[in-house]
Amino acid sequence: MRARAAGSVLLSYEGVRSARRAGDWRPTGTSGNAEMGPAIGKLRDNAEDLVRNNAFAAKAVRRWCRRVIGYGITPQADTGDLEVNARIDALWKSWSTECCSDARMNIYAAQRMIARTAFTRGECLIRFWDRFSADGLSVPFQIQVLEPDNLDIYKILALTGGGYILHGVQFDALGRIEGYWLLGQHPGEIVQMSQRGLASKLVPAEFVIHHVPLERPGDVRGVSRFAPVISKLRDLDEYSDAEIVRKKIEACLAMFVGQDEGPDGPTMGGVITDANGKKIEEFQPGMIAYGTAGQKPEFFSPSTSGDYAAHKTVELREIAAGLDQPYIILAEDWNVSYSNFRGGAVDERDSIEEYRWLWFIPQVMDRIWRRFIEKLFAMGAIPAVNYGVKWNPPPFDLLDRKNEAEADELELRIGKKTWPQLVGDQGNDPTKQLEDIQRWKPLLDEAGVSFNAKVPANAIPTGGTNDGTTGATATTN
Repeated sequence: MRARAAGSVLLSYEGVRSARRAGDWRPTGTSGNAEMGPAIGKLRDNAEDLVRNNAFAAKAVRRWCRRVIGYGITPQADTGDLEVNARIDALWKSWSTECCSDARMNIYAAQRMIARTAFTRGECLIRFWDRFSADGLSVPFQIQVLEPDNLDIYKILALTGGGYILHGVQFDALGRIEGYWLLGQHPGEIVQMSQRGLASKLVPAEFVIHHVPLERPGDVRGVSRFAPVISKLRDLDEYSDAEIVRKKIEACLAMFVGQDEGPDGPTMGGVITDANGKKIEEFQPGMIAYGTAGQKPEFFSPSTSGDYAAHKTVELREIAAGLDQPYIILAEDWNVSYSNFRGGAVDERDSIEEYRWLWFIPQVMDRIWRRFIEKLFAMGAIPAVNYGVKWNPPPFDLLDRKNEAEADELELRIGKKTWPQLVGDQGNDPTKQLEDIQRWKPLLDEAGVSFNAKVPANAIPTGGTNDGTTGATATTN
């Protein structure tokens, strides 16, 4: 009776009723890890293939990295001691150019690669390598960016004492991550570069960053952002190819001639024979040929496909929604109003800010910074371990520079933002900017140059007329 009562409640929701159009719907009640396990590798491979061969997929990845990382998410030490801050920032600047073990990227290029890998493959691994002082590094440690394929997804095991290994990640009895089972090399590499080959080895968690934007409680691995749109992108590719091929065939098949003799009858144009003995008849544009009696030529006119552009637009809108990117920019459809463009840009900004501050900075940059500070303390470069830091992501492009600058000025006046916050939001270092202002102000005053909002009455314009317009003006004050 209780089961029937529960069933009645369930059937009160339309989403669980049996319906003809939902007859092939087979949802599962398994965990996210059970769902990801068999599919994660194929999803990654399909996503990478799309990025290599599909223009829209390639653009989506490039734009995501450009907007999230840009020229880099830069740190500013915030220990409360200006001298210590300056020392830390100087050492970071030196270490950032030598941080990668392969010596081909600085820290900001590594940020881009991490963000790209997480977007395309769902997750990314960063491994810490301690170095000797004899290696000549400004700070004796480096990072190595690895694809998630290096994490042994087939390592699943229950351990004595209550711990367990799930898709290559080892947990203790309390659910805390103890380490990662990493393969000796990428499983798809063309040569064996490690003596361990494809054997996995446990690496303690303190030496590994596992960057993975999680979706469900208990998830261990991540899924490509292309997962919900892989089929649609592939279908759109095939649809475009089919349309091109159809047009080529129509353009090649110029005329059909029906005659009683069949293909052995007389021809209207010049004929050559190919290697297989088949006739190939040649026509030239504008040529008129007269055949024998009984021939009935039918000329083909290529047909138009009126729904091609409309169908492509609808598909790209859904693909853009699945990738959480503006359709306007993904499809290069600029025939929109300013309000539409701004709405799409604001929505994209919110998505990027969410990823930056919920996943990328806490999982990746904070971990790297902590390691960096600990090494500085071990070197004796700083008197105490202080992890204080302010991260400055690249600012978003201003869509209306004047109005947004006025909004910044108003927020500064009412105390909604401090001057260091305002400068930091633009990706700049407030301390350095203040030093630049202090250094340049006397020089500008000596030269008689003032940057005023409006030209004062006694101004001597450097060019044009003194009409009181906004801009930089040289004055006699």
